[in-house]
Order: sequence, then C-alpha cells, then structure tokens
Amino acid sequence: MPTYRLNTLAVAIAFAFSAPSIVNAQEAPVQAKKNIEQISVLGSRVSNRTSTESSSPIDLIDADDLNKGGFTELGQSLQATAPSFNFSRTQVSDGSDLFRPATLRGLQPDQTLVLVNGKRRHNQSIFGLNGTVGAGAAGTDMNAIPLTALKGVEVLRDGAAAQYGSDAIAGVINLSLNNSTGITTGFVQYGSTSEGDGDTISAGINRGFDLGNEGGFINLSLEYRDADGTNRAERDTGGSLNVAPGTLSKDVRWGQGNSESEFTSLFYNMALPFGDAELYSFGGYSERTALGNGFYRNFNEASKNVTQVYSDGFLPRIYNEAQDISVAVGFKGEINADWFYDVSAVYGENQYDFTSRNTLNASYAAEYLVNNPGATDADIAANSGPTGGYSGGFRFDQTTLNMDISGIIDTGNEPLYVSFGAEYRKENYEIVPGSEASYACGLANMDTSYPSVNDPSQFAQCGFQAYNGLRPEASNEADRYSYAVYVDLETMITDEWNVSGALRYEDFSNAGDDIIGKLATRYEVNDDFAVRGAVSTGFRAPSLQQSGYTAFTTNLGSDGTLTQSFTATTGSAFPSALGVNSLELETSTNLSAGFVYDISSELSLTVDFYRVEIKDRINLGSLLSADDVAFSAQAVAALQATGAVQANYFSNSVDSTTQGVDVIASYRTELEGGNLGVTFAGNLNDTKIDGVNASEGIPQNVALDDLQRSFLTDGQPGERATLTFDYERDAYTSTVRFNYFGETDVKYFGNDHIELATDGSFKATSTVESAVLVDLNVSYQINDIFALSVGADNVFDEMPDELGDDEVLNAITNGAFKYPVRALPYGFDGRTYYAKISFEF
Repeated sequence: MPTYRLNTLAVAIAFAFSAPSIVNAQEAPVQAKKNIEQISVLGSRVSNRTSTESSSPIDLIDADDLNKGGFTELGQSLQATAPSFNFSRTQVSDGSDLFRPATLRGLQPDQTLVLVNGKRRHNQSIFGLNGTVGAGAAGTDMNAIPLTALKGVEVLRDGAAAQYGSDAIAGVINLSLNNSTGITTGFVQYGSTSEGDGDTISAGINRGFDLGNEGGFINLSLEYRDADGTNRAERDTGGSLNVAPGTLSKDVRWGQGNSESEFTSLFYNMALPFGDAELYSFGGYSERTALGNGFYRNFNEASKNVTQVYSDGFLPRIYNEAQDISVAVGFKGEINADWFYDVSAVYGENQYDFTSRNTLNASYAAEYLVNNPGATDADIAANSGPTGGYSGGFRFDQTTLNMDISGIIDTGNEPLYVSFGAEYRKENYEIVPGSEASYACGLANMDTSYPSVNDPSQFAQCGFQAYNGLRPEASNEADRYSYAVYVDLETMITDEWNVSGALRYEDFSNAGDDIIGKLATRYEVNDDFAVRGAVSTGFRAPSLQQSGYTAFTTNLGSDGTLTQSFTATTGSAFPSALGVNSLELETSTNLSAGFVYDISSELSLTVDFYRVEIKDRINLGSLLSADDVAFSAQAVAALQATGAVQANYFSNSVDSTTQGVDVIASYRTELEGGNLGVTFAGNLNDTKIDGVNASEGIPQNVALDDLQRSFLTDGQPGERATLTFDYERDAYTSTVRFNYFGETDVKYFGNDHIELATDGSFKATSTVESAVLVDLNVSYQINDIFALSVGADNVFDEMPDELGDDEVLNAITNGAFKYPVRALPYGFDGRTYYAKISFEF
C-alpha cells in the first residue's frame, strides 16, 4: 500500500462528475473525461483519502450540478440534489420570509454543523417560532452564501461531533469556495411563475487572480438577486364597513406566498504561499431584505383595529433585513516531511432586524379617546400613532480559534495517521428592543389597559400588529466561551481493512462538558464490494439563542384568536415554577452500517442504514395559558406578572430515536453519440419520541404537547427521493429530474390546535400530501464564451391539495388561504419558468 502524506487543511476537492446531479462519494466511478479521483475533506483527516475509500457516506456535489435548474438559493439547490437534506417552506411566520430551516435526516437545523473551506461557520441570530419546522433551533443561514462563490458541496451523512465538535449530530455540510484563477464566469437569469408573479432577476460574476508566481491566488464572487413576491391567497369573506361579513370581498386582501426580496453578496477566497507555508483567508458579506405579511386584521376586530384609520381592516407587513459577515485567516505549513500544522481564526456575525409597516398600535387611539371622549373620527385618526416603525432585532457573533497538527507515525507496518488539536470559541448574543410605539400600551406607555375605540367591551391590544415590538425588559445580552481538544487516528489494519477513531473533550462555560468518541471502519471484500460502519457518541450544547432568548409575540390561541404571547428565558420565574432552571447538553449515540457495490464499470450502488438516539433534546415548548398551568399557583403568578396571555420556554424535554436508510445508485453510459447519466437517490427516515422529560409533579403534556410532538415526528417528509437523467451531446446538455416528497402531517392549524368544532366537522390536523415534482433544463453552448439555458421547475404545476371547508385554516382566514402554510417541503408557487445566459472567458 502506498504511504499517504497528511494535511488536515487540504480543502481543495477534485470533483469528478459531469453528468449526475448528485454522486455518492463512495461509489462514483472514475470518469475517463476528467480522470481525477474524488478527494474528500470530510470524514477523514487523511488528505489524499479518496472518497471511494471513506468509511462514512459522503455526497459530493459540484457547482455545475448546483446550478442546473432555476433555483437561485443554495438551500433549494441542495434539496433538489441531496434527498437527506430538507428545506421546508414556512409561510406567515415571523422571520420565515428570509430564512428557511435547513435540516439533515429530519432532525433540527442546529443539529447539523456547517463548514466553509473546512472551518466552522457561525449560526444565524434568529430561529423559527409560531409552530414551524425547526422551531427554536438557530441553524446556519444557508441562503446567506451565494451559489457563484462555490466550487462544490460535501454532505457527510453521519454523526461527527467527535471529529468536528458540537452540533454535528445529524451530519456535516462543507461548502468549498471557488479557487480558480484566470477565468471569469458568471450568469444573468430571469424567471417567473406560471401565475405571472414572482418575477426574479439574478446575476452573478466570479473571477480569480494569481498572486505572485508561486501559486497564490484571490478569487472574488459578486451576486445580486431581486425577486417580486407571489400571492396565492383568494378573496375573503371578512367583510368591511360597507360589505357585510360573509360576503366575498371585491379584491384579494390577504397575502399567502413568497415575499418581495432582494439579495446582495460579495465573497472572497485567497491563499499566498510563503516557502513551505501558506497564508490563507476567505469570507464574505451578504445583505438580504424581504417584505412579508401577517394575518389580515378584519375591520371589526376592535381590539386590533381602529376603523378611523383602516375602515376595511388592514394587512400588516413585516420588513425583514439580514446582514451576514464572515472572515477567516489562517497559516499552515510543514513541520517536516511528515508533519503539518494549521493555525486559524474565524469570525462570523449575523444581524436580523424587523420593521413593521402598514400596521398600528390600537392602544394609542384608545388612550386618546379615554382622555378625549368627545373626539371626532378625524381627531382619533390623527392621534392613533404611527403606522409603522422598528420592532426590534437580534445579533449573534462567533470567534473560533483552531490549532491543528497532523502527521504520520511509522509503526513498521501500515502507517498510523495522527491528528490532534485544540479549539477555542467565543460567542455573543444580543436582543435589541424596538421603538416605543412597537410595544407600548398607549402613548404614555403605562401598565394600563384601554377600552378599544370601536367596541368598549374589548380592550385595545398594545404594540404593533403582526410583529409586536421587542420590549426593553426583553432585551438581553449573553455570552459564553468553550474550549476543546481532540485526537484522531486512522490506519490500515490490512490492505483491505481501514479503521479510524476519534476522541474529543469539549467544555462550555454555560452548559458543562463532555467526552465523546467515534469508531469507524471499512472492509473491502473485493475490488467491487466493500462494507462500512461507524459508532459514535456526540453532543450539542444549548445555543445562546436558546438560553438567552426572550420576547413578546402575537400567536394564535386555542380559540383561533390572535393573542399576546411571551417566551421566557431559561431560569426565569415561569419555567422555574415548572421545574426548568437551566438547559443541559443534548447527547447522542449514532450507529451506521452500509455497503458500496460497483456492479459494473457503469453502475454502482450504495446503501447506508443509520440510527440516531438523542437524549435531552432541547425543545421550544408550546404556549401555555393560566388554565394549562393551573396545577401550579407559582406558575400562574409568574405568567400573570409578564402581562401576556400565554407563555412558553426552552427545556431538555425530549428523548428521541431517528432511524432510516439512504440508497444511491448511479449509472453512466454512452448513448447515441452522447453521455447519459442516471442517478437515483432516496432516503427513508422515521423519528419517534422515546420519552418526555418533565420534573416531578409536572404533567408530560406541559413539557411536550401533541402540537410540538407532531412537528418533531411528522413535520418533515419521511420519504424523499430524486431520479435524475442527464444527457450531454455536442453543444447540448439536458436534465430531467423527478423529485418525490413524502407526506407531512402536523396539528398546527388543525382542529386539535384550534378547536372550532367537537363533532368532527373539521380535520384534526394539517396535511401536505406526497407529491412528485418534475424539473426540466436544456442548455446550449452558443460559442466558446456564452451558453443559454432554459427550463421549468415543477413542470406539471404540482401543488398541495387546496384547503376545504373542513379545514381550520380556511375558516380562520375567512376563505382567503388556499393552501397549508406549515410543514411545506415543496411550497405552493407552482410551475416556474426561467432563462439563463452563462458566460466563461
């Protein structure tokens, strides 16, 4: 066996595909056209371990495959190419207009670790609320990274916390940045939906430059996207001052669809040799905005509306703005011929801000009328306060320092590959309060309730509608640090048998410490067949976003009305009264086993089974009212002290088991003078709740109710598959992709959530049916510089079933919403068309 030289920061990947849109790293045949073995960063610290030799399943997806199709966001492209990756579309939920929960194997967004060029990337400052997939989990904002900047993506589908640290329970995604020089590439794309909305213009350019004559380079990427919103809402029966409730409105007044949005980003990747060493750096800046919708406020909802301002009711809008900054600097080189070092520092920052528009604070006008009982309608309107303003924001930053050493120990037989190192991480989190009008009770901002202007029997609600402002008492600053040490060993027991192991100790200042490990092996039965498997333990520390978050929001109550809600910080009065004083580490045990089979030179197959047991999963509980916690006078008093009608909190409430199987088959052959590639990639996944962790005397349904349980077990498809046909001939390339999404079924917006009837006339849950979406792309190389691509995603306009009269969501929106708005794996925009001009020179 040849002796491999080791380099832990060998982040360049030699991709070897031209046809399949996803190639499983373990079985991909070497293509004669490029004749390059695939080398993977993930799963092994042996730098020249080819991907076909890996003991863990890894998907390698190159930039060309990410850009096949009309998708302009990284998350959408990954979902179309890697079935174990889910990118749920949530509608009408605070913050969901800009970020989507990105998950692996049906777990939470923060249980997948994301790397850029092999270095840990920071998480986003915000997470989903209001009954969403991934609620309470601040994952990595995949859409902050432009497709133009990427050379490729690796997806390690195995637990890897012992190798890479906290969060890598479900797996690891590594984003490799472009390092080409002397070539300018770019594109301009226009797309729209078959409904005539959602017009999107995207453009990107990438250029690399040599630095010196020793292999130094800098690669720059710029990308811009401007998208109009979509709307699938219909006319409603909410009524107005001049139209009786129950009568169909003249116009569509609600909003149900993607937001109007804008995206700008600039990324760089560089390296500069210094003899046997190298200085490297990479990073980027992105800014995104989106204008989303809340629920329409009907004219006669006196606690929320002032008819002197909005005579027919109003649709409150939420303007979202996200800024993301990252920069990494490192120095790596040789200690001697067999040992290497790498020292690096990475800084990342995410900011998220909300501004309310077309809204009001109903308590302003109510207070004015109390103080001026003879006021005219014009006076009331003039003194109703602002119709928009800043509602608050979130900040998160992370600094990571790493020192890695790797090399070879000559044992006299097969070499022992050794890596060891240390990591220090510092994180800061901040909640920024909104302007006073966004949260105040009246202009005087006193703890006083005022009868509403249009119905004195109801009290006017305080704060802006749709996104109730973050109050100063909810503002918070938190920080923590962690340090870790690790060792990683790998060797060949025989020419056919590879064994690797890793051990890691990590300590968090706010959550404790743990020692975790991993043992993996691969045995080559013959040249065509190999088996592999791994067992590992892992953990995830509670994020600052979970331990430090607190806010007042507007949510749907059990009777279907919008009520003010409060999320309490861990250790505060309300969760403490229910036995939750702090958040602990999540711990996991991962088992995997599979095989790689090269059936022929054209056909290969991999099958990998997995099982992930997680103890003490951190969960954002459902909102609890005073009636729900009536068994505890202390909890009732704590809730009343917040001034909210209902409250929730984070806790280590869940033990779960997720198990499934990944199957990937690749076939490539010559056909009619061209090259045909066929790839099937499928995932079966099932999550079950093993136990609920509740303190003594606390009912289990308080720690985890059926509403949250349904999102954990059925909020993401249990079955996902893609079947892709790629054909290349002369100047033409075509792709046909079949995407299968299994059913999702959650209680949110079902009768089990909002009880509108007890006679079974309303469906208990909200279901998104299974579906097959077909994408088509045809590309023509016009000349040496330009290529034209045209295509359609979701060619057959596949949509979720429309809401019926027996659907709760249909009833509470007065017939306005046409489709479900939660647990949507494929959305409801329908067919989209696009045309793209690409260039390279």
